[in-house]
Amino acid sequence: MGFLQLLVVAVLASEHRVAGAAEVFGNSSEGRVSSKVFFTLFALLGFFICFFGHRFWKTELFFIGFIIMGFFFYILITRLTPIKYDVNLILTAVTGSVGGMFLVAVWWRFGILSICMLCVGLVLGFLISSVTFFTPLGNLKIFHDDGVFWVTFSCIAILIPVVFMGCLRILNILTCGVIGSYSVVLAIDSYWSTSLSYITLNVLKRALNKDFHRAFTNVPFQTNDFIILAVWGMLAVSGITLQIRRERGRPFFPPHPYKLWKQERERRVTNILDPSYHIPPLRERLYGRLTQIKGLFQKEQPAGERTPLLL
Repeated sequence: MGFLQLLVVAVLASEHRVAGAAEVFGNSSEGRVSSKVFFTLFALLGFFICFFGHRFWKTELFFIGFIIMGFFFYILITRLTPIKYDVNLILTAVTGSVGGMFLVAVWWRFGILSICMLCVGLVLGFLISSVTFFTPLGNLKIFHDDGVFWVTFSCIAILIPVVFMGCLRILNILTCGVIGSYSVVLAIDSYWSTSLSYITLNVLKRALNKDFHRAFTNVPFQTNDFIILAVWGMLAVSGITLQIRRERGRPFFPPHPYKLWKQERERRVTNILDPSYHIPPLRERLYGRLTQIKGLFQKEQPAGERTPLLL
């Protein structure tokens, strides 16, 4: 009897985790204000990245770091803790923001383009791999085995940055257009349910539930799904086309920020004609400000006789 109770508890816990995963990616979250706020803000940032991500490189890196850290942290905290959905969503947002700032800091300090583009390519590869298994290919019996599924999924995700390693700017613009526009799809799903959220939801289920082949969700397309799919395609194509045309003739990527900062600092130190060269050090400027503030509270001293002397 005790064994049966433990089995029932385990099944309920597994179902609870899958339900929580569904809430995060738009399913069963229409009534939650937290989901709408989270995905609306996420979609606004994604819409900006879709059309201007390559130009605003640091903002895009923050977006990519947010996705990577937030996704893995949500899986970790859902598997290890029984906290409520709203708290989990807030923690995911905070952790994702930390991950985004960390990726931006790595680029600013070290300027290693290959590491940053590897993260960008893996995010695009993750979505492409998810789309692949969202098709009838995911229903094949061979992929019911977790080992085969995750090996195949990882190979497809890694293949994307490898294929585009010789044209990093194209990879970056494609990622901006596809990933940024898909964030808009997730936001639409939080208000209006759609099957397209299951592209990533099925992968999240697989990560949270060991018996995924029993919980696999295959949702048929309806009219609203085709409409949202058209919106996704239109946004992606428009964003990619606009960025390719705008970036024509420009440098592929911005220069290393830390190196530029060091060069600018050395130029100011050695160039005496630069007005900034004559600016006193910070310590002296703070002391001067403190002296001025202190003088405001001192009484004015009498200046003696103020009328001119008569000769």
